[in-house]
Amino acid sequence: MPRTDPRDADGRAAGASRRERVEQRVAHVGEARDRWLESFLRRLDAVAGRLPRPLGPAVRLSVGTVRASIADRVGGLAAEAALFTLISLPALFLVVLGSLGYVSEVLGPRGEAQLDRLVLGLPRAVLTDTTYARYQEVARQVLDTGRVDIIGLGLLLGLWTGSRATHRLLGTMTIAYDLHAQRSVWRQRVTAIWLTAVALLVALIVLPTVVVGPRLARELLPRTEAVTTTLDVVDAAYWPVVALVGVAALTQVYQVGTPGARPWRRDLPGAALAVTLCVTATLALLAYLRFTGVMGDREGLVYQQLGTPIAIVFWIWGSCIAVLVGAELNAQIERMWPSDVNR
Repeated sequence: MPRTDPRDADGRAAGASRRERVEQRVAHVGEARDRWLESFLRRLDAVAGRLPRPLGPAVRLSVGTVRASIADRVGGLAAEAALFTLISLPALFLVVLGSLGYVSEVLGPRGEAQLDRLVLGLPRAVLTDTTYARYQEVARQVLDTGRVDIIGLGLLLGLWTGSRATHRLLGTMTIAYDLHAQRSVWRQRVTAIWLTAVALLVALIVLPTVVVGPRLARELLPRTEAVTTTLDVVDAAYWPVVALVGVAALTQVYQVGTPGARPWRRDLPGAALAVTLCVTATLALLAYLRFTGVMGDREGLVYQQLGTPIAIVFWIWGSCIAVLVGAELNAQIERMWPSDVNR
């Protein structure tokens, strides 16, 4: 048998010992962080007991939501959901790209320039030159003519990949509501499939409207003073209305996606919090893109190709965290003030 060099064995033992020390230090830091956070939350609980209503219950609600989010590992669960969401994005992009081709002709020169900047400008910061050249050729053809086959392919791929992301997200939401034992796996899978199908159909209609809606209205309607004033009001209320629709849609997802009976209004606070956090994450992403020059004409393409995908991944992860934190808030409200159906 070949002899083993004692120095190799000593080196492996020393390496294993160093790894153990590093793991112990990391575990010690994590335990110290958890102890500090729990101590901080207990202090907040004590302070909340001395505060008048409604401030005291609001602080206790916030503390309970944070504690439940930590206990349910919201960050890790959101990372799982974000992975499957990221996989489903190309299919959703195909759906939106194919449908935008049917409205590009009526946008006018300025509208088409903005559409080109959106569809062709952002991928330029992510793709290599060769890949971007092929993407630009296909995207230009789709935008010029519109493609039903692209929309159909995107819907099929989106239904397959998106249902997996939805299934994972529903699973994490049921954990947040402490209802993961009340629905079988196959029921959750069926729910995920039909929710994904509805979401894709809504995305096919709504997303192009959100992207080009104000510009399309200005191009189609006559340029009278009354119409101009009305469109100015619509522009001012456009994104607030979109946010309210998002709150209502997410409330319905909380209702349908988790087992158990709850009044619809009981899921509104979590949906409002989630949409607020998503808007904050979106503004942070836009600020980052402008700072790095992705949405402008600055140089540094290599940095953009590295930084932009990372920023988008963080945005998806943050959005998933927002949805789960909203579910945790709703669950905490139900625990503190049970609804009539759960008393």
